[in-house]
Amino acid sequence: MPKFSVIVPVLNEEKYLPKALDSLIHQTSEDFEVVIVDGGSTDGSLALAREAVEKYVGFYLIEETFPNRYAAMNRGLRAAEGDYVIFLSARDYMTDETVEELIKHLDGLEKTPDVLVFRNYLFGEGHISHFSEYDDLLAPVPEFPKYENLVLRILHIEAKAFRRAFLENRRIEFGENDAFEDMRFAFRCFRDAKLASGCPYAVYETLLPPAADAAAGRRAPTLSNLRDFIGLWNDIYAAAYDKVLGDGEGVPDGSESYLQEVLYRSVCELLERFYIKYWFLDEETYRLFHDEYNDRMNRLVKEKHEKLQQMFGWLGAPYIFAEYKDASFLCSMALKFEKKEDYAPFIDSLYAQRFPFFEAFVDAADADAVPEKYDGMANLHAIESDNFFAAARQTAQAQIFLVVRDPKPLDENVLKNLRGSKAPVFLRQTAFARIRKALSLRGTLRDKGMDLAAE
Repeated sequence: MPKFSVIVPVLNEEKYLPKALDSLIHQTSEDFEVVIVDGGSTDGSLALAREAVEKYVGFYLIEETFPNRYAAMNRGLRAAEGDYVIFLSARDYMTDETVEELIKHLDGLEKTPDVLVFRNYLFGEGHISHFSEYDDLLAPVPEFPKYENLVLRILHIEAKAFRRAFLENRRIEFGENDAFEDMRFAFRCFRDAKLASGCPYAVYETLLPPAADAAAGRRAPTLSNLRDFIGLWNDIYAAAYDKVLGDGEGVPDGSESYLQEVLYRSVCELLERFYIKYWFLDEETYRLFHDEYNDRMNRLVKEKHEKLQQMFGWLGAPYIFAEYKDASFLCSMALKFEKKEDYAPFIDSLYAQRFPFFEAFVDAADADAVPEKYDGMANLHAIESDNFFAAARQTAQAQIFLVVRDPKPLDENVLKNLRGSKAPVFLRQTAFARIRKALSLRGTLRDKGMDLAAE
């Protein structure tokens, strides 16, 4: 029986699958199996999977139709024979020594962990490549405390291994009903594990979706996704409540530190996943967000309110707009580029900004260059005038008005940093140019394995 089973769910991943499989083929240990679960691919994915299975020992293929990737991973779990299972997205990779390092780590432990956490390297188009901060904080820790708050920051299945017997005994598998079942799965594992351990020398590489697609799929701030997300955190809070009470940690009235941390993390996630995508929210979705956010804020102690101010003060937290229509703007931006094809990537980068409260103007003559997905955005305006910049300046609501002629897409933190700039208003155009240049340089250096201290 192999030490590890790597489960790879696949559905039309022809572009990415070869590199994912290559990362498994080149592992420096052979004590693992690969279970590829194809959910009915219509591209070349299935042929690639079949080729790997025919060529390499320990590679297996399941061909079935599944309603979603969670059902596919459950099927892979039932087929797995390894002591531990790793879920590898067909778009992601593992470094060559990962399995070997995990085995060496297990051999050096006196106890048998139910969950292993390793380093998680994040990269992708429009993102600065980096190691996940919170995975990195836990990866060097041989044994986590029972209620480790950091666990609430790594509720994902990437860069983790789960003991198969533990999953079977606890009857833990993926639900198949909403968009965040992997987070629910990870929480159940950490909640029920007798021991969770970090392995600092194993590395998982996660391909992030393009920054321009930050509001697509389950990342889209839709009413359905918001409802699923609220349900997830309500369930996490209820489970934590029962766990704290069952372990005799005190009466869980909402004031205990761990339960407070659950509430705090849910508020942070609501801000990160939904509030920063403000202009993608419709009024009904914003109303639900507003009510749920405030309900959690009313249950948070003063210390957590102050922490939110420190963490998200640049976004306005702990306060949010009472009504969707109330949004004010950090700055108004008039965009004028020589080539029409430059508008789409730049506007994509605007709507991927972590600070979303801006308005943008384009000349009506260039309006057809704006991507269709931004039609109807309340903060994007087309102006028909012989003097575009003067008309835009006259219409602008913000005190800060920027003329943008450089079409290079913005780093996602440009407006966030501009928000915190102490430059006087009349120098904000210069500050904007310096900030975007510095962040662009920093991103380039980090992608090359170097870093530049933040200003």
